Amino acid sequence: MPARHRLALPLLFLVSLANNGTAQVVPPNVVLVIADDLGYDDLGSYGSSIMRTPHLDRLADGGIRFTDAYVAAAVCSPSRAGLMTGRYPQRHGYEFNTSGRDVDVGLSTEETTLGDLMTQARYATGYIGKWHLGKRYEHHPLSRGFGEYFGVLAGATIFIEDGHPDAVHDPLRPIGTRDEREIYRGREVVEVDEHLTDVFTQEAIDFIDRNAGNEEPFFLVVSFNAPHTPLQAMREDMAVMTHVEDLRTRIYATMVSTVDRGVGALVERLEHHDIADDTFIVFMSDNGCVGYASIACSNGPFNGSKRFHLEGGIRIPLIMHWPNGFDGGRVFRDPVISLDLFATFAAAANTGFDDEVVRDGVDLLPYLNGSANGVPHDVLYWRTGPNRAIRMGRWKLFQVNRAAPDAFHSHGRLLPLRNYPDSAAPHGQVSLLYDLNDDIGEATNLAIERSERLRDLTDRLDRWEETLAEPHWPSNRS
Repeated sequence: MPARHRLALPLLFLVSLANNGTAQVVPPNVVLVIADDLGYDDLGSYGSSIMRTPHLDRLADGGIRFTDAYVAAAVCSPSRAGLMTGRYPQRHGYEFNTSGRDVDVGLSTEETTLGDLMTQARYATGYIGKWHLGKRYEHHPLSRGFGEYFGVLAGATIFIEDGHPDAVHDPLRPIGTRDEREIYRGREVVEVDEHLTDVFTQEAIDFIDRNAGNEEPFFLVVSFNAPHTPLQAMREDMAVMTHVEDLRTRIYATMVSTVDRGVGALVERLEHHDIADDTFIVFMSDNGCVGYASIACSNGPFNGSKRFHLEGGIRIPLIMHWPNGFDGGRVFRDPVISLDLFATFAAAANTGFDDEVVRDGVDLLPYLNGSANGVPHDVLYWRTGPNRAIRMGRWKLFQVNRAAPDAFHSHGRLLPLRNYPDSAAPHGQVSLLYDLNDDIGEATNLAIERSERLRDLTDRLDRWEETLAEPHWPSNRS
């Protein structure tokens, strides 16, 4: 038995039990795959009749599919800040999204990241794909605990150069100059000619090949920037989507299919090295799919989309697969949140973290292997400026500032970087109370009928807000 396995045994026995009730001796490899703006209903296993996702569906069939999984924010950057730290991003000032202009902001260097955590556990660490947590030297993945990096630091980038003869682009939203294509290997900019989703897949395969036979386990984050806009796909890949008539929908569906194909290639590579059963795979989206691009993504039965604390903006597809860690072929219906991955990976890796820092996530392994009863979370919270939400059991409260009637439209508007909107809410604020058991589409506001419940949830939000930090930068969107 390798030395690392013998040393891990005494502590790991206290941390994690396998599905057969015996000690899980070997810390697993961990592969975290993140899709970008993928809708809840954009996988076959979650009900899509349009998307073709056989590899992810197979992963769900053999693992655990979560019905009530959430992220900590309804937009990319703060959602990722919560995922990387296991803490509500509002606790450490990461409340608002960053744009391509925000070159001086990023995840606080005082925060411990998943990269730091797994490096501490003596894992080989790699990050491939979209980062969106800062561009400065101190914010770069190589400065945040990851030993290798290949990807894009920005929040959005083109997938293939405009004018590529084998690519199909969105006919209604031409690629603009704001989209960046700075691709980094480590800290150096490199040029690639292929579609980025395929490039990221190959980089991930190469990482697995380099680390599969090593003494240490590996932790790999594969952060696809698909199916985020701009909509771009390769003609050859679109040939499998002839059942979709609308061109924009076909491009989007092809982008989702390309992510699925990438996941299939990663699983195949793990099987090739005979380490698939010893690898903890997690697949998730960073938030709900967009409502502003008029494309046929789907958040299923939910109201709202990316940017909103309605279910369509924050409830995501989440799949976990670890044959040697827990039984598969199951559906988990209790609320969980992306913040839980920090503590869950720590337990799987047999390592700890700073107990003096508030961690909002919980270790899910006891709930997955049957050694814990109850639910992981009684209450979950969200906030973006004056807009905030809470879920407690079946109840969901969404409180939001009203916009001027002539100012609202689906695209949003970029504004000068300043505090906006004012907390005074000149047009007032509305409280929307929903019973998710009876009203999953959040269509019937019960705030008047259930006034006591409204007061209770409002008080809980008020008390939670007292524990948060001031935002480190203001919002620049209406």
